[in-house]
Amino acid sequence: MIEALIVILTPLFFMPIMTAFMAYSHGRSFWRWFGVGCALPYVSLFVVMFVVHRDKKRLVLAAAG
Repeated sequence: MIEALIVILTPLFFMPIMTAFMAYSHGRSFWRWFGVGCALPYVSLFVVMFVVHRDKKRLVLAAAG
């Protein structure tokens, strides 16, 4: 029974966990992005990549100017 539950839930939570981990590694809230990942599984990865890219770009501009 527990094995079947793991087999069912693992693919279901893969994208939210990846989204949350990426956001957390760049200083964002893990649980907030996990929720976004649950609501929008594939879109959330692109959104978090955009947010991280924008933050890095701002950081570079702030350091240069």
